[in-house]
Amino acid sequence: MNIRRFITAGIYCMCVAFGGFAGGSRAPVGASPFASAQAPASPPEAPGPQAADGLPVRSTRLERREATTGLQPVVAALTKSERATAWLAWTVPAIVRPDHQSGWRERDWQKDRAGCVLDDEGRFKNGSSTKDDTTALVVLARLAGGVIDRVTFTDARCTVQAGTRTVYWIDGVRAADSVAVLGEVVRADGKGLPQGGKGGDEPERARSGALAVIALTDDPSSDRVLEGFVARDVSSSVRRDAAFWLGAARGAAGAQVIDRLSRTDGDEDFREHLTFVLTLTGDAGIDRLVDLARHDASSRVRGQALFWVAQKAGERAVGTLAGAVDDDPDVEVRKRAVFALSQLPRDEGVPKLIALAGTHRDREVRKQAMFWLGQTGDPRALTFFEQVLGR
Repeated sequence: MNIRRFITAGIYCMCVAFGGFAGGSRAPVGASPFASAQAPASPPEAPGPQAADGLPVRSTRLERREATTGLQPVVAALTKSERATAWLAWTVPAIVRPDHQSGWRERDWQKDRAGCVLDDEGRFKNGSSTKDDTTALVVLARLAGGVIDRVTFTDARCTVQAGTRTVYWIDGVRAADSVAVLGEVVRADGKGLPQGGKGGDEPERARSGALAVIALTDDPSSDRVLEGFVARDVSSSVRRDAAFWLGAARGAAGAQVIDRLSRTDGDEDFREHLTFVLTLTGDAGIDRLVDLARHDASSRVRGQALFWVAQKAGERAVGTLAGAVDDDPDVEVRKRAVFALSQLPRDEGVPKLIALAGTHRDREVRKQAMFWLGQTGDPRALTFFEQVLGR
């Protein structure tokens, strides 16, 4: 399971310096899916935790339950009986990418042991300890006041150090049952949870963690549940997160859903978000991204698609961006296309910007090309400016 790729994609998208040319996204693209799994924190010390034989969790109070009739009845019973804060834990099979090779060895887990220390907020000391060759996940759901308000996960090979926290370990959980229970957490979308608290992110922490685990679970039901969360009657935040995970984690099945939504969804903001998600779905996604840049009805979507074309489309990028500069009916999209050209490798982008600045019929395009040339610091740009100034 190429967890590292998913994390890199989310961080990269959040850090893109697109400024006013980003097309007006309402939230950082790809940010929220990692709210539960990524935030590091300093954990309290765990005084003398104990573990049941063979379980990937240690705690001073560890009780076991059996999911004989399914996970949901066990969760429902504990929700009614346990009024203090406690953790529910079980394992699920994780998706594995056969084309990925991992260099991790078993001894690395001994070195990384501290990374599996769980704090009260559901964070691990060094982030979620998940390697690229992960085949099983430990799922941890925090029960507080009769409501699941946190969901996180780690690799089943890394023993979770839960300290003095109460942990109910649930044996025999079927993957589809885990997906169903976590799907209910997403559907609740914060109902019954405090709306302030430490950082004010309680509803999102439960929802985003649950979506991540659903997406990384190796079971066909994950595809169906995630597809349900991108329906038009679902909240915008859930749709965006679910779309991210469909593109990042669910392979061909997820890519088909993202392709269809990019063609048919009527929400301009959502299609704009999908321009990034398409970059996660392989070559077919890039083909669709190029098509969006050329033909989407929204100038914002076209502009954002052009940005990602510059980042991901390789040799096709120059032709697509040049076509937008020349032919797009919206001046703002033409200006964004010029910016996107500035993001290409210099040997491709700088000559094109020089040509635009010197000869293009559109005054706004020439101004933008001059501006972005000035930002490159390239000697060819300096030579061009000297020529323009008659030196």
